[in-house]
Amino acid sequence: MEIARRIRTITGSKENVRVKADELIKLISGSTCPQSISIAMFAEGSFNSAVYAYGRVIVHVTSKVPLAMEILIAKLNKVCIYTVPKYIIYSEAAFQTKEAYYKAIGYAEEDGKIESTDSYVDRLSACMKLYGALVQTEVDGCQNLHGIREGWAWIARFLNVFPANLYTAAALQAFLEMAGFVLHKRYKTQFRKLLDIIARDFLTALKDRGDAKLVKVIVSIRSYIESNQFLNEPDGWRLRSSLESHNFAPDSDHDQQYHYQQNRFY
Repeated sequence: MEIARRIRTITGSKENVRVKADELIKLISGSTCPQSISIAMFAEGSFNSAVYAYGRVIVHVTSKVPLAMEILIAKLNKVCIYTVPKYIIYSEAAFQTKEAYYKAIGYAEEDGKIESTDSYVDRLSACMKLYGALVQTEVDGCQNLHGIREGWAWIARFLNVFPANLYTAAALQAFLEMAGFVLHKRYKTQFRKLLDIIARDFLTALKDRGDAKLVKVIVSIRSYIESNQFLNEPDGWRLRSSLESHNFAPDSDHDQQYHYQQNRFY
């Protein structure tokens, strides 16, 4: 309960991130509860609106408790296979019903009813936003054990093996929105080449499916690339000083914060 409360109350300020990270490290390392259980609770926490700030807390905590990163990534991979990245192809031979396939790729079931595709895509996007925020996080004095090199590997694998459909498009859009800015800062021309591949091949394949449900995500990804949104810091990417007003001025290259609807990633 204490670990969950700390995670739920993470906000996008420097002081809050520092305090919550210190408190979580103490709870995980010094608790009378076995550390393995404390780490599991940390990995299963629900996060609020400050996903970039949460990414920073994760990096702080896992730099002191490395096993926590392994468990968190494993949990994220389990609840959202696209963070691996992994894709499961439907076939009648492998799955007796469509419902069995939906469960295999992560659709939730409640009271015997499979969730809607819209709900599933929303959760998928939330997981990918968390993953994108985590891999791009850089904290002075701390090693991100699952940092930007993993983000680069993710997008390269994605383009090599994933088919173009609603699920993969949603995963890609969420990841680019969160990690694209830092990926471009680090890889520059190579990242632009990947964006060219996305525009030329992935978006064309999406369009060729002729599915009206894909129009919105196609437009969003194309706009991201053509308007060079990756050159701009994402809205709220920097942490604010606790003394600053709502209209704060950024003052550190690595201070980050981002707001979106509260989500659970499991």
